[in-house]
Amino acid sequence: MSLLYPRLLKPRARELALEYRGLELAELAKRWHTSDESAVYVATGGARAQGDSLHRIRDLILSLAEASGYPEHPIPVQAGVFDLAVAEHLHREMHLAPAEASASDIWAFLSLVLMPDIAQWRFPGKTASDRAYNERIRGSRLDRHVFGRLWWRAQLVHAPEDPNPYAALQVLGEAAFDQIYARRSTLGGSPHMVKSILRVWNSLDLRGLTERDVLRDFLKRLLRLAPFVAFDAVDDESLDAELRAVAHETVFAALVLAGLDGYDASKRANAAVAGKAVVV
Repeated sequence: MSLLYPRLLKPRARELALEYRGLELAELAKRWHTSDESAVYVATGGARAQGDSLHRIRDLILSLAEASGYPEHPIPVQAGVFDLAVAEHLHREMHLAPAEASASDIWAFLSLVLMPDIAQWRFPGKTASDRAYNERIRGSRLDRHVFGRLWWRAQLVHAPEDPNPYAALQVLGEAAFDQIYARRSTLGGSPHMVKSILRVWNSLDLRGLTERDVLRDFLKRLLRLAPFVAFDAVDDESLDAELRAVAHETVFAALVLAGLDGYDASKRANAAVAGKAVVV
């Protein structure tokens, strides 16, 4: 059963964000609540998350933060571990429908009312630009929000039939996953497509190439293909085969740009798609 979560109205979110940005973590830790007088629930009916259930979510995320060094600012490795754990646990425990999760004001409630200290521990307001702060804390961009981006990352890779349904979270780092989610209108909004991208990408051997550049070109090629292929209507095996063909084209082009002739580039692209090392 999915739950409805409180939504923090934008004027109140703006007010709290301005007030909280300059506060120390110890002070923010005293300001959290499970409710706010300006918070509302969408009028569609259904069970509401409130009180004890919101408290449990805070306790869970706080325990994950403490395991990654909270209240001391996390080093990059700790931040990465925290993000992966939060992605899985938020998705597993919130019982949130995708339609609800697309509302930025739900995530603003989490970062400004329920967990303001944890949000700014992960992305300190004092050192952020106005734009970054609005994206990370207020939720002006869902794919950048401290918690929202993690729920969606888990949603798009979740494979309930697998023994480890969140294993694919380990395939791509945040920057790489952001490249996919930023193209969500054609690629990143489809769990079917994202899972195929991750399966194919995880099978490639790109040693000797710059993965970030290869991924960017790979996604551009998929975007050009999107108007001609109904990705969600294709079964897993066929979609993976289509994406492997695009991956081959991408690697071949990267190798030619690196100075290889067509024969060697083709041979090495075949090896990369087969999971063998590419030496440039």
